[in-house]
Amino acid sequence: MEKLIELTKDDSILVSSKIEKYLKPDKVYLPVNQNKILVNPKTLVKIGDEVIENVLSPISGIVQGLKKLTSYDETGYFLEIINNYEERSKNNIGFKNKLTKEKLLKFINLTSKTTLVLNAIDDEVYVLTQNFYLSLYYEELLELLDEINKLIKLEHIYICLKASSSANINKLMSDLGMYPDIELITVPNLYLLGQPTFLLKYLNLEASKTCIINAEDFYDLYNYLKRGRIKSEKLITLSGNALKNPMIVQVKIGTLLKDILNELIIYNCKDVLYFANGIMSGHNISIENFVITNNLSSILIMANYSPKKEGKCLNCGACINICPVHLNPLLFSNEKYLKKAQKECLKCGLCSYICPVYINFNKFLKGDQND
Repeated sequence: MEKLIELTKDDSILVSSKIEKYLKPDKVYLPVNQNKILVNPKTLVKIGDEVIENVLSPISGIVQGLKKLTSYDETGYFLEIINNYEERSKNNIGFKNKLTKEKLLKFINLTSKTTLVLNAIDDEVYVLTQNFYLSLYYEELLELLDEINKLIKLEHIYICLKASSSANINKLMSDLGMYPDIELITVPNLYLLGQPTFLLKYLNLEASKTCIINAEDFYDLYNYLKRGRIKSEKLITLSGNALKNPMIVQVKIGTLLKDILNELIIYNCKDVLYFANGIMSGHNISIENFVITNNLSSILIMANYSPKKEGKCLNCGACINICPVHLNPLLFSNEKYLKKAQKECLKCGLCSYICPVYINFNKFLKGDQND
């Protein structure tokens, strides 16, 4: 497989083992995209009501109008709901009766699969979101894995996590004796091993016969199938060298990021940069009007040191050698090659990370080559 590397990190940045909560926002905002809005202003909604096509309300409250806001993926219109703090839920959500094979296969594709992999690996440095889903809910995850194995006889069930996740390893080792069909696999702390393509290669598994699901999605599946609960909240990592108190926080989906930061975070410097979903593969954001959506796993807050000045390319080939999909970043300035690269590139950031003269190759992928 490709030669993966371990990223350097500041070991003084430690995330607290205590989970903070921000579950009573005054308002939430749900992305409309091109979907049809199903409720009118002033409508009273409950948790689980479908307010936009394929979008359920995470709170009970009163529907307001639309606001133009930003999330990890987009800038667009979001539906505002004012919280009434009653936490009323729609009845009969999910399956509260006995789980069957037919119900299970509606939500997880195990047809013709021989192996199920529960992936609790966080690739980005300073991000521990998947790790904490496993740490907090390992009993529930083991329960569902065991039930799946009884319904669908699989050859292998693996839980994968980093070898550095000592707390989770100890928890699982003390309980796995009751689940002889579930195997714990630890992997080295190599960047991109958390991505299914590279994890499959590392484990020497066939993609067509293997189902990989991350710890967060698997816990959501457990909640829906076993408890009849829709997803209304999630864990995110708030970390970085600009914080005095890096943490994992449980938040309502649709909450404004700035409200969470104002309530929970203590800064140790004033001039900071915010990165959504990691420094390597995520991107720099403005926290003004930024909404927490389901695809957000972390916000890293880093001191805004002066960036190192780009030098002239040495033609050393380091960026080519490290690219996991074998692209040539030196050709990103070529418009024809760039179109091909944008289709294949993982946006992993390794080419810029390894460059000895600090060339930011990502600017070509974003169309900002004049920056």
